[in-house]
Amino acid sequence: MQTLAQDVRYALRALRRNKGFAAVTIAILALGIGANTAIFSLVSAVLLKPLPFPEPERLMLLWEDASSIGGPSRVEVAPADFVDWRERNRSFEGIAALENRSYNLTGGGEPEKVEGVGASANLFALLGMRALVGRTLLPDDGATEAAPVVAIGERLWRRRFGADPGVVGRTIDLDGEPRTVVGVVPPYFQFPNKDANVWVPLKLTAEQRAARNNYYLYVVGRLASGATREQAQSDLATIAAAIHADNPELRLSATVASLHEHLSRDARPTLTILLAAVAAVLLITCANVANLLLARGASRAKELAVRKALGAASARVLRQLFTESGVIAILGVAVGIGLSTASSGYLARLVPATYPGGAAPALDWRVLAFAVAITLVTVLLFGAAPAVTAARASFNDTLKKSVGATSRPHAGRVRNALVVAEITFTVVLLTAAMLLLRSYAGLLAVDPGFVPQRLLIAETDLSPAKYADAARRSAFYAAVIERVSALPGVTTAGYASFAPLTFKGGRALLTIEGRPPPPPADATRNMASDRVVAGDYFRTLGVPLVAGRLFDSRDTNDAPGAVIVNQALARRQWPGEDAIGKRFTFGPPGSPWLTVIGVVGDVRQMALDAEPEPEFFLFANQTGAVGPFLWPRHLVVRAQNDSVALAAAVRDAVWSVDAEQPVSNIRGMSEVLDVELSSRNTQLTLVAALAALALLLAGAGLYGVLSYTVAQRGPEIGLRMALGARRSSVVRSVLRSAASLAALGLVLGVLGALAATRLIGSFLFGVGSTDPATYAAVAAAIALVTLLAAYVPARRAASVDPMTALRVD
Repeated sequence: MQTLAQDVRYALRALRRNKGFAAVTIAILALGIGANTAIFSLVSAVLLKPLPFPEPERLMLLWEDASSIGGPSRVEVAPADFVDWRERNRSFEGIAALENRSYNLTGGGEPEKVEGVGASANLFALLGMRALVGRTLLPDDGATEAAPVVAIGERLWRRRFGADPGVVGRTIDLDGEPRTVVGVVPPYFQFPNKDANVWVPLKLTAEQRAARNNYYLYVVGRLASGATREQAQSDLATIAAAIHADNPELRLSATVASLHEHLSRDARPTLTILLAAVAAVLLITCANVANLLLARGASRAKELAVRKALGAASARVLRQLFTESGVIAILGVAVGIGLSTASSGYLARLVPATYPGGAAPALDWRVLAFAVAITLVTVLLFGAAPAVTAARASFNDTLKKSVGATSRPHAGRVRNALVVAEITFTVVLLTAAMLLLRSYAGLLAVDPGFVPQRLLIAETDLSPAKYADAARRSAFYAAVIERVSALPGVTTAGYASFAPLTFKGGRALLTIEGRPPPPPADATRNMASDRVVAGDYFRTLGVPLVAGRLFDSRDTNDAPGAVIVNQALARRQWPGEDAIGKRFTFGPPGSPWLTVIGVVGDVRQMALDAEPEPEFFLFANQTGAVGPFLWPRHLVVRAQNDSVALAAAVRDAVWSVDAEQPVSNIRGMSEVLDVELSSRNTQLTLVAALAALALLLAGAGLYGVLSYTVAQRGPEIGLRMALGARRSSVVRSVLRSAASLAALGLVLGVLGALAATRLIGSFLFGVGSTDPATYAAVAAAIALVTLLAAYVPARRAASVDPMTALRVD
């Protein structure tokens, strides 16, 4: 320990004597280690940190499995299946169901829309969650005759009730129904609704409990002690088979997934890409610092030779050099952790929206342990080559060499190899960044099927208790559209159950007139998205009418059912035919036939990077029987100029029709598009920043090697110029050295990129992982950086004075 302390003091003195070298080396290490620590803090928060529940590994999500009929393997659960799973399983300690809901909160202030969850009253006990104030929902709260109660979320408690503990026992109105507040729950469980602020008991009616063709419940289960997920999967599959035997038309099975795995599944691909990117940056960082230490070791050759001559063993020299590398790494990691902490707010954007509250990148023991581990690895990576090279040098040979003598060929080859490695990893990162950039640009250029500019969206969820009558709903929509359309600066207005890109579900199975139902394995062919609209919805969005007509005053509740389809649905169901006049139905047996009266252009309803799905639109005046989920809730307004400036006027217009109707989430369609692209934007920004850092480090490494080589070859260059060599030939010699290193790194990098870019295949849009233009752009970038890195050393070599160089030592 005494010797180690001595080596540390010596290393610190050496760094103080070489402040420029110390600053550059520590800065390079801080960037590399800081980037790795920052990304690992995100990985730790999302993938490694356990969920904030007792024994979270026992918590599972239960899904319907529709893969046997060509559908997804994870589908929400039908109420009757949930009841059977809960009563007949042998693998779970408890099972609870959840349903997304929204409520109009009135009384005690402005009317407000609040997102909520209808949950089995045993949910909180199953999760092991305790209330911040009061209590959570109890099993007795789910009884049919139980008084209506509600547990509110912490955010609503603080925002609307000022964090008053006295809120427990108060009554609040949700959709006109008084409910007693029983407690305040922490924001630990935000599944399935990330914005949930109220939790009410889920009370299934007898009719709902018997429904097997309506899939809308999310189901959570806690494994029994000693049970495994595999056993639970087998158990539910057996129950599903029994359900199918009793109901041959049902072909769905069941899937069991870890709650943690499901909540983090969307973030895993992005985190994998970022981990690979920062690992490449760390390797580039280590190569760069190793080159700096090799150059510094060459200048210290005589010092180390003298130490050996005085009796220092090679192992002692190695230990000293590794100690110096360790000191540099520790200083670098200290600065890097600071950079990592500063970036945590930005990285929090990549935490899945439904993840438990408080899950954000933070400096915890896992991150500190990772920082220590990465410091040790870094010391070994960048300290090994310089230390071994210096320790193996013969002190006799070193002391005999002149100051200007060329270093050993072995050291030069190591430096060149490190530069080639830097360029190789840089090419891989640049290729990934360029492909993501081209994909992002492609998404920005995609035609969404509507005109997003000057378009405003406002949500007005109607209370089922207040607007159960279809005529009253239609009167509300008509009055709001009339008053909003009359506002100065408004062109048109309309309603839809969901505006584009705001909800990525809602599909129905169609029965086409004159055709038998498709076999179960091909049922998805007859699936189509369903939306209900009112007013001038299509004109407001700028969706073109391709054939037929739009809804108008002829389409009353007493008229035959009318429907408008998009081009995708027309092409799929009636290819080469005129869709106008065709009929289909959906829903339970006996549902009325709908006649196609118009065909409109395709809209990217689900995602910008997904092809438009088959879609049909119903008219609000003819949808008296549809459930509240399909009631038009999104008011869309086309403005002459700035749509956002109309927000207050639009809210007042709605309140002039119904003063108790909340108007929420008012935003421009451009904001919706920004949200749609936000995760890609963050991903692209991070990968591009890492690629730019790698390119800078690779350029600096190449510059350092060329500068050192020119300095070492000073006498040789002077002799050549004294014998008649031209300056241009000297410049070409330096450029050839740079080009050979860059070319080798480029070739290896392209090969590596072809393999590595498979990781980002699912994130690419409109461009392939082998896109020639991308690789050409990367090659051009490497060539430019190589030229810039070689320019100063080449000029320095060409300006060598032969007489001065030949007089050196």
